[in-house]
Amino acid sequence: MFDLIPWAVSGLVSAIYLLSPALVRHGFRFASRCQLRAVSLEEVPEAIATEFRRRISEFSNLGFELIGCFDCGSLASETRNYVAYFCNHTSNEFANVTAMTTPNGPASYFEFSSRFADGRCIETNTNEILPLLPGNPAIRVFRLAAAEPRALLKTHRQLVEKYAPGLCALGEPREAEIQRYVRMIEHFGPRLAQTGHLKFDESAECFRLTWKGAFRTAWLGLWPMALVRRGLQRHNMQLELHSLQTRAEAALQKA
Repeated sequence: MFDLIPWAVSGLVSAIYLLSPALVRHGFRFASRCQLRAVSLEEVPEAIATEFRRRISEFSNLGFELIGCFDCGSLASETRNYVAYFCNHTSNEFANVTAMTTPNGPASYFEFSSRFADGRCIETNTNEILPLLPGNPAIRVFRLAAAEPRALLKTHRQLVEKYAPGLCALGEPREAEIQRYVRMIEHFGPRLAQTGHLKFDESAECFRLTWKGAFRTAWLGLWPMALVRRGLQRHNMQLELHSLQTRAEAALQKA
């Protein structure tokens, strides 16, 4: 009897890996357009409003002006997204607090971002959730889950000095800063449609997974791949932080 246990476990794991792409493909939706609506903090869920209030104060102390709080609607299946968007008009750095309601409760993270004339972009955020679909090769994303805004901004600026030396960040016209966020969201679907991971559903006006995208999304999200990816990401970030510290010490020695 016990000899059958390994076979049963193996069969169960195989079934999960074979069936999960179909389930993911059926349930995945991503909006083709980002239709923002400016909202007050009284109009968003209380947990998200509390997070926004805290970060607005912290970001203001770092020199970032609040552009506004926005209801982004449902960008992905079973979520509703909100964003508080900020800009430092002196340094042309952007920041946002992204929050969403999910079946498991509210979730949020914050981010600093700099974009350059050669098309490169550097983003530093506290989002622990790793993407399951290919990222944009022009955007370098660094994740520090436990960082506070001041520490994350310092790290972001060090990363900019390392990966975009001598380049000046690009801004946006005043009163139109939020369009940078809209472009980023609306570029997601078409970019992945070009790589064959998504396809546009004209009847629903949204993007759905292809089988290529479904297999990738499902398998990267399952154990043990999810665990391995998180471990590698944390290890790589530790190496990056060590590299930044070494660069800072070398700069002090030269001063």
